[in-house]
Amino acid sequence: MAIVHEYTVILDQARASIAAGRTPDWSVLEARVKAVAQRPRAPVDLEQERRALQQLKLLASVQRARARVAAPETVARAASTRRPVALRERPTITGNMEVRRESDGKAFVLRWDASPGVLEWVVRFSERSDPRGGYVVLEERALPAGTLSVELPLGEHALRVHLLGRGRGGKLVRRAVMSPLTPESWGERWQRRASAA
Repeated sequence: MAIVHEYTVILDQARASIAAGRTPDWSVLEARVKAVAQRPRAPVDLEQERRALQQLKLLASVQRARARVAAPETVARAASTRRPVALRERPTITGNMEVRRESDGKAFVLRWDASPGVLEWVVRFSERSDPRGGYVVLEERALPAGTLSVELPLGEHALRVHLLGRGRGGKLVRRAVMSPLTPESWGERWQRRASAA
């Protein structure tokens, strides 16, 4: 994967966290940006790294400014519009791999183990605003084989996550589908369903 694209992935993850109302761990993101050029055989371009770090600092400034101007009544209104407990569905997982959840109360992260034969991970986020409606794709990302975690843009609506590990020729090697995920249901036990593949 091109270095510029790796910087873009890191910055996009920061933007997704901000858009979802969470505060990213800026020190971790900065370390990830700096680690891109440290990899063996990576073509070092200090100007690209400098630009990525500069954009990261700009995003941190924007996030801090948004936090300052958020009115207390807006926060209270958002809390009151959460779905009632009665409408919550139990989160499920299907597939042929194990996925773990981590959260510090602000960020929601999925982690998984490395898998031989996987050359690229694809993660797709879909959202559903109505329990009776269908999911709409929000975003799809291609991640290098060494990536073993992703932060989720959990918000008000239920999220479905497809995690696909592809090998040579795009062959599907590993697969996990998790839904519906919400901040409220994050800590609930996942119901495992049989996978069709």
